[in-house]
Amino acid sequence: MGHLLGLIVERDQQIAPSDPPLMLSALVNYLTANDAGPGFYQFAKELQLLPMSASKDEKDSFWIKQVRRLYERHEARPSLA
Repeated sequence: MGHLLGLIVERDQQIAPSDPPLMLSALVNYLTANDAGPGFYQFAKELQLLPMSASKDEKDSFWIKQVRRLYERHEARPSLA
């Protein structure tokens, strides 16, 4: 699944480039968690969007910014329920 999400991120960047890049996979929550999984953060590091030594707070902040930017891009609002 991680490989497929990585391909989606790469393809989305080709179709709709953004600076800094958006990771569409930010919208996919890790199984039994309320955020992205370790593969998301590792890929962000490989894309140099996140420092290799990123703390939990840095990862959380990065993920939240990605999700917000994706909602803005697609003019959607997160559910308050």
